[in-house]
Amino acid sequence: MNRFCKFLTLGFAALMIVGCSDSKKSNAPQAARALPVSVTVAKMGDIPINLEFNGQVVSEMDVIIKGKVTGSIEKQFFTPGSMVKQGDKLYQIDESKYRAIYNDRLANFKNAKAQYDRAVNLKAKNAISAKEFDAASSAYGSALANLNNAKIDLDYSVVTAPFDGVIGDTLKDVGSYVSTTDNDLVRITKLNPIFVEFGISDRDRLDIDEKSKSGQWKQLHSTVQIKLANGNEYNGTISFLDSVVDSKSGTVKAKAKFDNNQTQIRPGVFAAVKVYGFYQKDGFKIPQIAVLQDLVNPFVYVVENGKVSKRAIKIASQDAISVVVSSGLKDGDKVILDNFKKIQDGSSVQIVETKGE
Repeated sequence: MNRFCKFLTLGFAALMIVGCSDSKKSNAPQAARALPVSVTVAKMGDIPINLEFNGQVVSEMDVIIKGKVTGSIEKQFFTPGSMVKQGDKLYQIDESKYRAIYNDRLANFKNAKAQYDRAVNLKAKNAISAKEFDAASSAYGSALANLNNAKIDLDYSVVTAPFDGVIGDTLKDVGSYVSTTDNDLVRITKLNPIFVEFGISDRDRLDIDEKSKSGQWKQLHSTVQIKLANGNEYNGTISFLDSVVDSKSGTVKAKAKFDNNQTQIRPGVFAAVKVYGFYQKDGFKIPQIAVLQDLVNPFVYVVENGKVSKRAIKIASQDAISVVVSSGLKDGDKVILDNFKKIQDGSSVQIVETKGE
C-alpha cells in the first residue's frame, strides 16, 4: 500500500513538472510579426507647384454710355444684348439745332477765311496796316474754332460704340429727352479679352517672394487656369500682380487675362483659379494619403531596414490628391501608404506592394 501511494505521488509530481514546463513555454515572448504595408518610392525633382485661389470674372472696359448733347432721342440702332463693334451707331439725338448752328458757323468761317486771304495779299503789297491784318487773322481763328465746336456737337448727336462689346438694355427709349443731368443711355461691356481678378493672401505672397528669392522655388511661366461653375476650364496668363497689400482684405490683387473669342466667359461669374509656373526645386511629390499630422508637424512613415521610421516633413503645396514636400525626405525613401492604425515608429513591416512603379 505504501509502495502504491509512493508511485502515485511520484507520478503526480512528474505531471506537475511537465505542466509547468509547458506553461512556461506558452508564456515565453514570441517574435513580433512583420506587418504588411504598401509604399511609394520618393523621387527627387523639380516639382510643379499649383497655387489655388477664388476669383471673379471682370471686364477690362465696362461703362455707361452717356449723351454728350441735349435733345430728344429720334432713333435706336441696336438690339439689347447684341454684340456691337467700335464706331457702330447706337442712338440718333435730334440734330436739327446742331445742324443749324454748324451751317451758321460754316458761313461765318467762309467769310472770315475770305477776309483773311484778302488781308494776306494786301499785306504782301504793304497795302494794309498791321492792326488790320491782325484783326482779320483773329477773326479767322475765332471762326475756325467756332466751326470746330459746332462740328463736335453735331457729331455727338450720333451716339456710337467706343469699343467692341456686348450692349445692355437701353436706359432711354426713343422719344426720351437727354439732358445734362440725366444722360445715361446704355451699358456696354468689353468681352474679349476678359479678365479674372483674385486675391493672394499677404502670407502666401510673402511665402512666394521668400521661396523665389532663396531659390527654393523657380518660376518658368505664368499660366493660369480657371474653372467655372458649369465645369468649363480656360487657360490664360497673369497680366497684373500688385505689390501692395489691400488693408481691407489683407490680400494682394492679381489679375489674369483670357482670350474670349467665343464670348463664353461672362463678367460677374465666380471661378476657381489655379496658378501654374512655379516649381519646387529638389522636391518630392507623394500621395496625400501618406501624410499624417501630430501635435507639431505633418509627417510620414518610411521603411528603413524592415522597420518603420517617422519623418517630419515640410509641405510646399497640396491638393486633394497629392502633396509636394520641400524637406524631410530623401531620394529613394519608401513612404508607407496604409496600415497606419497598426504601425508605429519602430514597428517591423513587410512591403507587399510598391505603388507608382
